[in-house]
Amino acid sequence: MSTKRRKRKKRPSEEGRILGTFQRAARPLLLTELQQELQVAAEAAPQMAQVVESLVSQGQLVALKGGRYGLPERMNLAVGELSVHPDGFGFVTPERGGKDIYLSAGNLKEAWHRDRVVVRVEGTRGRRREGRVIRILERRVKELLGLLCQAEDTYYVEPEDERLRLNLIIPPEQLNGAEPGMVVQAAVTRYPTDHLNPQGVILEVLGPVEDAEVQTRLVVLKYGLPDKFPQEVLAEAERVPGIPPEALAGRLDLRSLPLVTIDGENARDFDDGVCVLKKRGGAYTLYVAIADVSFFVTPGSAMDEEARRRGSSVYFPQRAVHMLPERLSTNLCSLVPDEDRLAVCAILDYNRHGSLKGSRFVRAVVRNQSRLTYQIVHTLLTGKDQKLPAQYRPWQKMLGWMAELCLLLRERRGERGSLLMSIPEAEVVLDERGWPVDVRRVDSLVSHQIIEEFMIAANEAVAAYLGEPSLFRVHERPDPVKIAAFRTFLKHLGFDLPREAHRHPLALKNFLDEVRQTPYAPMVQLMLLRSLKQARYAGENLGHYGLATEWYTHFTSPIRRCPDLQVHRLLLARLERRRQPPFSLDPEDLDAMARHLSDRERQAIEAEREMLSRMQVRCLAHRLGEEFTGRITGVNAFGFFVSLNEIFAEGLVRLVDLPNDYYKFDEARMRLVGRRTRRIFHLGDQVRVRVAAVDIKRRHVNLVLVEERSGDGK
Repeated sequence: MSTKRRKRKKRPSEEGRILGTFQRAARPLLLTELQQELQVAAEAAPQMAQVVESLVSQGQLVALKGGRYGLPERMNLAVGELSVHPDGFGFVTPERGGKDIYLSAGNLKEAWHRDRVVVRVEGTRGRRREGRVIRILERRVKELLGLLCQAEDTYYVEPEDERLRLNLIIPPEQLNGAEPGMVVQAAVTRYPTDHLNPQGVILEVLGPVEDAEVQTRLVVLKYGLPDKFPQEVLAEAERVPGIPPEALAGRLDLRSLPLVTIDGENARDFDDGVCVLKKRGGAYTLYVAIADVSFFVTPGSAMDEEARRRGSSVYFPQRAVHMLPERLSTNLCSLVPDEDRLAVCAILDYNRHGSLKGSRFVRAVVRNQSRLTYQIVHTLLTGKDQKLPAQYRPWQKMLGWMAELCLLLRERRGERGSLLMSIPEAEVVLDERGWPVDVRRVDSLVSHQIIEEFMIAANEAVAAYLGEPSLFRVHERPDPVKIAAFRTFLKHLGFDLPREAHRHPLALKNFLDEVRQTPYAPMVQLMLLRSLKQARYAGENLGHYGLATEWYTHFTSPIRRCPDLQVHRLLLARLERRRQPPFSLDPEDLDAMARHLSDRERQAIEAEREMLSRMQVRCLAHRLGEEFTGRITGVNAFGFFVSLNEIFAEGLVRLVDLPNDYYKFDEARMRLVGRRTRRIFHLGDQVRVRVAAVDIKRRHVNLVLVEERSGDGK
């Protein structure tokens, strides 16, 4: 006779017992009352008090005047981090869930941006809850960046983050050599009160605000980017002997291939080389050779740990913050011309229709036959420049094959529903001091598309070969709510988005093909990008909606992306029939790695965007009073945004600066309508504007409308 084992009841934790007591209580409790309710002995009372304080720090209990404690939800209280708007008001997002709570400037009290606070909800206005800070639990801003200024005998730092709305007073003895006009990093030694500004001490002097390198350093510090390599990492890189002869043993020798690199004019490292051979009958073989970084970076080494910590390289107009020391990133691992280099190569065979017929992956030794740029390849393919140096002529035939294969691959991707969006990029032109003199819009050329298609093909082939478990690049289906809002936006432009678009990318791709023929295409693409989820790394294969593929990873940039380095290690382990790569394939461990690498990627993207924004504003600051043409890309209740044609930047035409009328914002149709003249400013309209004012600190550009002059001279 079998007997079932009875499950042992889980004993409630001390925290659970305390919270349960407060939930049963009809009012807030003193510690002595809690002690009596729980029948805690006198000698255990201090330990109980520590648990209560821990619950307070977690926001699950709130300490009240008179020594009592209570549950925040029972007293219309909430605990969360304060986010302050530059205009003075703020919001608190409750840690235990619920809608944000609005706080007017007067109700912030002594709290500062990012403080962890207790808020009392004092009412609602419409659907919005409003409250007041009653206690500051934690000051989370310990240090800040800003400009050192002087007013008479008082020195203060004007914070770079405009959400920190109070200047930081610096006593003269705490300047540490800093002078007014310099960008500094300071520590907060006293936080603001009702009557006093915060006070601090200078930790580091970055240099004069008008120094371009100082601006780069400021962004590096603001985003916490690890700029300098630890000494042991640099020493380890210096000990790498180069490419020893024994490293070539067992590798496929591809040095005779007409392999080339195609990158931007100012590229600093070369991850990938490409070659296409065309056979009789029209079949193609594509070689994608990727730098074999895993040969030089040993798992668990100082360089490996630093690469994982950094996650990726970050590229600024003035310089890069590399993931690996420059001895590797721009030398030993970089596929520089006319040098033997170690590579991991994807060899992909296609039929004459561009359908993949076979793939294999090998460790190889390669030699870059020529360092080509996007512009050179574009010129060779279009034949527009007959004076191009003869040194590039040998590649013209192969580049023609590349263009053919690229077109076929794009056609095959389009057929399955891949979103073929061409997003322009910015090229910042610097003067000898490192300051921007121009920001150019770089549209996607055929040469860009060649590299894009070949890298997508290699990434997809590697992901399919590896299967699971692996580290994936995923792009989940869009949120139906966001797609519904996007559909409404499109309806007012006169477009009808298919209902199945959020489930089937092919429906969205076909819709984009129709829009591409209209002037609204750039705006629709921009709004679509805001409606889609962000691509990320994951330990679980969730597919890639934007590329309309089941299998996708990142393999092609191990010099500058840590995920690619890990995928190389996994691929090589499979090729060498090793069961385990040098990292855990446990789903939880893979997911933790993916989350970290996704976070580092987002941080790098945000830092690069901010630096570009700084360059754009600086460039327009030198063009005050100049006129430009542009297109309206955003309309709201306070004006409309204009994306300029001549400079890759945008600015705001404020409602108050529109001439000769009062304008009403028609949100449904995303337009401004003149009450008297009935003049309309609508998304997509072409306008002519003048740069009226530039706020460099807040990175705001104010434009004013330039009225068309009549042709009769009157």
